Amino acid sequence: MKKNISYLLLLQFLFLASCAVVKPAKSINNYYQKLSTEDKKLADSLVLLALDYEGIYTISSRLKPMSSVATISFNLANADTSKRGLRDVVDLASTDLQKLKRYQKVVNALQFDDLKFIINPFKINQKDKRIMQISVYRPSLIDSLLNVNQTFFSQFGFVPGTSPEILINTTEYEYKYDRFRAYGYLFGYPEHAVTFFTNASIENDRTKEFVKRDFFQIPVFTKEDGHFVYAIPKGYKTTATDSAIYNRAVYALNNYKNLRNSYLEKDSSERSYELLKAILKTKQ
Repeated sequence: MKKNISYLLLLQFLFLASCAVVKPAKSINNYYQKLSTEDKKLADSLVLLALDYEGIYTISSRLKPMSSVATISFNLANADTSKRGLRDVVDLASTDLQKLKRYQKVVNALQFDDLKFIINPFKINQKDKRIMQISVYRPSLIDSLLNVNQTFFSQFGFVPGTSPEILINTTEYEYKYDRFRAYGYLFGYPEHAVTFFTNASIENDRTKEFVKRDFFQIPVFTKEDGHFVYAIPKGYKTTATDSAIYNRAVYALNNYKNLRNSYLEKDSSERSYELLKAILKTKQ
């Protein structure tokens, strides 16, 4: 029964997602063209990271409302407890501050009708390093998951129409079990995987024993495993839900491989933005 519910929830999400955007993107912004040559190279490298890894399943197949693109860090965090609450913490001449400003400018240029890039800081810093995540997301898919999971997200005041940026950043600062579940939905994992991972974390904390698990792997362009992957119970047998996700992903990946060959030479990222535009102009 639980497996059937998981499959029905997946179908409901995919139906709402397919209804959210049924036409090719009407326009491609020109913010990228205003970037300097060096900043365009940085933008191209981020776009290629998204396309060659799990971001393709947000950009092309609409399987994942959000995907991680890159983790970056800057020596900006306050590691001195005596400075907490003070105004002057970061030196304005800091090289890392200038780097962060550059990344923010580039990410701000990667905004489209229904595809956005975002930088969001992690809650926990590593001494003086502020760790941040660059992600790509589709507002329409986040709205769809809010529709499907209203009994969970409404407790935080999140309903369909909520700003995705607020939802993403608030999720990072929520209590860990709620954070695990929210991120699970945002990253496009099926209900059974989200619930297993959350409950396993609760059980780990209660018994101090690690809950054994297997992993369901979905390939990306660069690797067969380790990127779009979710935990499942040890000995778990895959269901129609897992097969539907896998088959849809592989179909999208094969299409991407064919299109990629038309735009990129080996080890080249110079035309990755053009490749992204080509994908966005096709029906999603």
